[in-house]
Amino acid sequence: MAQPIVKIRGVSKSFGKKLVLDNVSLDINEGEIFGIIGTSGAGKTTLLQTMVGFYPVTKGEISYKKEGVGALTYLTLENNPSIKQTIGFSTQSPSFYDKLTVKENLTYFAKLYNIPDQYLQQRIKKVIDLVELTGEENTLGGELSGGMQKRLDIACSLIHDPQILILDEPTADLDPLLRKHVWKLIKKINSLGKTVIISSHFLDEIDELCSRIAIIYDKTAAHIGTAEELRLNYSYDKEVIVNLESKNYPKFAALLKGFPMSKMTVRGSSMVIYTKEPELILKKVIDISEREKESILDLQIQRPTLNEVFLSIIQGVK
Repeated sequence: MAQPIVKIRGVSKSFGKKLVLDNVSLDINEGEIFGIIGTSGAGKTTLLQTMVGFYPVTKGEISYKKEGVGALTYLTLENNPSIKQTIGFSTQSPSFYDKLTVKENLTYFAKLYNIPDQYLQQRIKKVIDLVELTGEENTLGGELSGGMQKRLDIACSLIHDPQILILDEPTADLDPLLRKHVWKLIKKINSLGKTVIISSHFLDEIDELCSRIAIIYDKTAAHIGTAEELRLNYSYDKEVIVNLESKNYPKFAALLKGFPMSKMTVRGSSMVIYTKEPELILKKVIDISEREKESILDLQIQRPTLNEVFLSIIQGVK
């Protein structure tokens, strides 16, 4: 069974009189990809910044698993600053220097982490190969494409070979194709044995990528678990998705009125019906379509998206 590599216990953080985090407690297991989601301003970035020591906690404790032989121990950054060597952090805003080349940026960050000169070139080459920037060593950071800049930023956070990589909104401002490339890179990094902690507002991608998820809501870690556990515990409805050729969904919704469902909405080109009795609704949809001579292009039942689960949680619907 995986051991926690990070333990967060009763952490609160205030800036003056403003309370941003309140009694956050959670474990992050060694080797997992752990997702952190929440509404804008919920405190996700503040939590990540306290984890890397940018801010001291106001109350509580964040401790890290100590590598070595013997009894399992956990140490805090406050008492053991050397733990920072085991953590890499890529912020939402680029940390590299526009006027330095890829290689110069990596050399600079390697020096900050006191990587010995005899290992420097080998380490730089290894990281460049990992993030697929081979051939761009002499390109200025500011002249790289958006996707390459994100990969350089991640490379800078990996140059000291940390055990834990923390990524704050790693795919913000990237188009869907570039986001896909970054997620692929994150999986690759995780496959090397590194624990990855991610905050993101792309919930479908968090759903697919992360082994477990924490929802930061009302200043605390309100819910923690796998995506499936969150679905089972906080959203009992399933989705019946109907794609009509006519797209006459108001008429169809009126004809379904009175049957067991919590709500109906239009998503893209389809109507989505939320219900605890999907088989019954499916049968009624087919009956109505045959009676009204409506052509169905697609009809399926699926579990709620993580976004729907998230909305049900923060709205207090269970």
